[in-house]
Amino acid sequence: MKKITKVVCSTALIVGMLGTAQAFSVSAMIRPIITGDVDENFKVDINDVTLLQNGLAGNAELSPRQFYAGDVNFNGVNDVSDVTLIQEHIAGTYEFERNSTASEHIISNFCADYDSGKAMAGTPVTFTATMDSGVTPFSYEFLINGEVVQQKSELNTFTYTFSESGSYDVSVRSYNAIDDCAEETLYNYTVVDAYESESPVICGIHTDKDYIGESDNNVTITANAFMGTAPYQYKFTLDNGLLVQDYSDDNNFFIDMHKLDYENNTPLEIGDHTVLVEVKDANGKTAQETFTFEVKEPRM
Repeated sequence: MKKITKVVCSTALIVGMLGTAQAFSVSAMIRPIITGDVDENFKVDINDVTLLQNGLAGNAELSPRQFYAGDVNFNGVNDVSDVTLIQEHIAGTYEFERNSTASEHIISNFCADYDSGKAMAGTPVTFTATMDSGVTPFSYEFLINGEVVQQKSELNTFTYTFSESGSYDVSVRSYNAIDDCAEETLYNYTVVDAYESESPVICGIHTDKDYIGESDNNVTITANAFMGTAPYQYKFTLDNGLLVQDYSDDNNFFIDMHKLDYENNTPLEIGDHTVLVEVKDANGKTAQETFTFEVKEPRM
């Protein structure tokens, strides 16, 4: 089960939450950052010039959002050139490269190379988070049952070895450049006792994004196998033969959603779609599993 919680939080608040072992519970819509609107009152005027000047001089304390709004030439720093450009914008002699930046960011995908119930105790499992939109660069923090296991960094993957079988909550917190925060958790991620198989086992299948909208250009499905005898070859079949990728060592299945030729010549339709994943190991032994994903209405 997955649950996404978007929050706005400062580093200090994160530390406080960790100290009391609290979970995120506050959801918020994060409004766009208007270029040049340093005081965040939805307009650009001389007050923004004055506030930015005071911030640069150390006479006013500006938030990361405010400094980002003041970086009107988008070069990553605040200096007197930004002050000058805001003044020129107010005078009507300069147009900003863009009027606003969507600061809200989302975790578009959070997955493991072993599906829940396929990960074995004592086996390293790699978790990967992918961000979409927001103010770059992003950073990530990973937790197991609410405890930080990989400190905040630019690494969007972490590998963890569960010493015992059981059920775990695995979370990622992501931060954008102005410290807005989003969190996603794989609840009840199940780890099993070690087992053996002479045939290959498909240990994980996942898409490269959690939300697949009708307007998306493509989707990639990745499969992973273990047991049996490596190396493995993978075969993918979409919707009973609509698209087939024959056996190869490529475990990624790329679907161009707008080049699939249905009878009515439309892209991949809204609704459920199935992918038959077949794996063959070095000894010719095989395994197969059906994976279902859903194409939804475009996300607003």
